[in-house]
Amino acid sequence: MKKEVIIITGGTGFIGSHLVRRMKQDCYPLLIFLHRRGVCSLDNEIEIYQIPENLAELQAVFETYKVLGIIHLATNFQPSHTCDQIPGMISSNIEFGTILLDCAYRAGVSFFINIGTYWQHYNGEKYNPVNLYAATKQAFEDIAAYYRMISGMKIITLCLNDTYGSNDTRKKIFPLWKHLLDHPENAMMMSKGEQIIDILHVDDVVDGILLLLDLIQKNSPLLEDETTFYLTAKEKFTLRKTAEIFEEVSGKKLNIQWGARPYRDREVMMPQCSGRILPGWESKISLTDGIRRFLNGDRK
Repeated sequence: MKKEVIIITGGTGFIGSHLVRRMKQDCYPLLIFLHRRGVCSLDNEIEIYQIPENLAELQAVFETYKVLGIIHLATNFQPSHTCDQIPGMISSNIEFGTILLDCAYRAGVSFFINIGTYWQHYNGEKYNPVNLYAATKQAFEDIAAYYRMISGMKIITLCLNDTYGSNDTRKKIFPLWKHLLDHPENAMMMSKGEQIIDILHVDDVVDGILLLLDLIQKNSPLLEDETTFYLTAKEKFTLRKTAEIFEEVSGKKLNIQWGARPYRDREVMMPQCSGRILPGWESKISLTDGIRRFLNGDRK
């Protein structure tokens, strides 16, 4: 009898590593897809599958295991791109996911959870990509629609705004500000800071993913015929106000020169995902508490 597993891609990334730890605690049967050039920092007890150079060989996984479903977090994120980065974005954000979907379809997998981004929805529109990265994410969703139509697979996209939390090595605003607190001699040039920030602690995000997984497995009528849901913070502040809260919690002043740089092309001033808020979910961690936990290494 084949071993039952839930496949997670991007399991060593920021959100993925937090999700894997929670799912391991809850005794989910996991198989983590690790990129061939990736570095594994997961528990030795977690089963790992190295993604082959020839992506067509992924079919062998679905012949070896009984795959219950897939949670697809892997992505190649580029806020702005150079020409030489395009092949990697296409491979990671479109080709890899498409082959996964095709393998899942042929194996009769029941669900596929995809992670989307608010950058697909400039000015809150149903589709208006902020950058090429967002366009590749939408291209994959369009491909997923085909597999949804020809199969009984439940394919749902969960759209996220900004995230933060412990062990975040990304060049995101909170890690950059935390570094700035330790190096106040280095001023940070920023825009006027009028854009709204919709940011969630990673624990709230993991709660959302696990809730969606539970609703899918229970075939909940709450999902109805929707294909896209999103998570959003209760509290939303401008970037400048967010920095003030960061300073209040840390007890230190950030050396930021506001207005020293212009807004980026297609700057997102009011983030908004498409679809509707995931039913039964709401953010639990306030921005003040989340920043405190972030600065203290996430000790509650």
